[in-house]
Amino acid sequence: MSVMAKYVRIFWPNPKDEDVSRRNAAVTTVQSWITAFDDSWSAIQLASALADGVTDGKARDEFASEVEQAIVDAGSAAFVRKDHDLEIIIVALVSALDLVKREPDASGWTPVDALAVGLWSALSFQSSVSEEPIELLRQEVLVASRTRTMLIAERSRKRAPVPEIGPLALPEAQPTGTKANAAYRKATEPLVKALRENAELDREELEFLWWTIEDWSEVLDGRRADADPLVRAVVAGIDGASKLRRLPASGHRNVVLRGVPAGSSATLTALLAALGDHRAMLAKSIDSDRIRESATSFPLLAAIASGDVDRAGAGIERDAREWGARALLEGGILQVATLRGG
Repeated sequence: MSVMAKYVRIFWPNPKDEDVSRRNAAVTTVQSWITAFDDSWSAIQLASALADGVTDGKARDEFASEVEQAIVDAGSAAFVRKDHDLEIIIVALVSALDLVKREPDASGWTPVDALAVGLWSALSFQSSVSEEPIELLRQEVLVASRTRTMLIAERSRKRAPVPEIGPLALPEAQPTGTKANAAYRKATEPLVKALRENAELDREELEFLWWTIEDWSEVLDGRRADADPLVRAVVAGIDGASKLRRLPASGHRNVVLRGVPAGSSATLTALLAALGDHRAMLAKSIDSDRIRESATSFPLLAAIASGDVDRAGAGIERDAREWGARALLEGGILQVATLRGG
């Protein structure tokens, strides 16, 4: 199946079959590069760079050279990056889209999962772009990324079935003590793994429950319920995310936003003004170095950490509940990438 056929006309009005085939081959190479990432942050940085490219049409170094080489290797030996930013961005976006639309594996946190959540966070904050074909692709990537993220957030909280201890097999080639130890570890490994994963989820639920019941924020030095809706929503989102070990699911969002009324709309600039002195306290809980590397995927946290609101989408007014949901999402990405992603 051709993944580029639908999108190649964005940069080629009249493509030939061989042109599409070569770009399909380039997509396959780019996807191999993405899936080989050995940490979450590389995928999140790629998501941030792709979103920046969609906004201003400039291919970023985080992906441009890889895509350029993939196109050359696919049979377009004369291709160079200069004056081909749009083509590079589209090939990279389509590569990401095709990966994100695939069925997630059971682990709940792969480079593709990190890419998806980074793209959802970044693209959902931005304004629409004026070029309709690019905007349609942007929306398709956004929806696919959101769908995958919500799916893995729910699936990752299902308790693992606890298996029986497997049979003990003692290889003849090893010394007796070593054979027994190795056989015991192999027989009990699935059981121990399931118990550990379930215990981690139990601990997460307990900590989140106590946080909810306590209704207290060190940042506010008081009850969250007494704060201004905008401040309450953002503080609750960041605080709640810090209790999680998986991406936030719909239930966590409902708890964080409980009692936050609709309305109280604000731009990013107005939101920082509403936070006032609380912004400095919130900034202490944020890994500013990590956020700075992928600021477009963390527009709210990056603004809180630095005070800089110069980013695409900053001028859009969002109500308190939307800001709270974003604080939870960005905080959840930061938390999970730190705990599980290297």
